[in-house]
Parts: sequence; structure tokens; C-alpha cells
Amino acid sequence: MSDYGRRARRPNDAPTVLLQGRVSPTARNDVREAAEASGVTMSYYLDALITKLVNENGGMPLVDPPARDRANQLDLPEEAPTKAA
Repeated sequence: MSDYGRRARRPNDAPTVLLQGRVSPTARNDVREAAEASGVTMSYYLDALITKLVNENGGMPLVDPPARDRANQLDLPEEAPTKAA
């Protein structure tokens, strides 16, 4: 049986928008465990975490882009010459 109904949630009049993204299974499990330990939903946990980061840092921290998959990429010159038709 789910314990979802016992977790803290936002007030009913709080506006929300959908945010979706794919994460690694490890990241999802980390968020799920932290939300569960906090007694809140994963959505509420992520919203609170974002708010905390913004308040502490004056904005969202920047992250490094993912490493490029060089083995499966074709290197092209910066500007390929084109012919006018």
C-alpha cells in the first residue's frame, strides 16, 4: 500500500508547472530516498531544493556539460563551403 497520502504537499492554491527530464537511475533513487526521509513528495523535494540553491547562491549553480562521445561523432569543418544554385 502506498504511503503517498501521508506525505507533506504544497497548499492547494500554490501554482505549479510541469518539469520533466531524464536522469540516471542513481540520481532518481537519491532524490526518492531524500524525499522519503524528508517526508515529502519527490516533486516537493525538488522544488524545495531548487529554492534552497537559489536562496543560498543567488541563482542556480552551473554544471559541466556532458562529455562528448568522440567515437561516434563525425568531425566537420567549422564552415562547410556551399555552392549557389
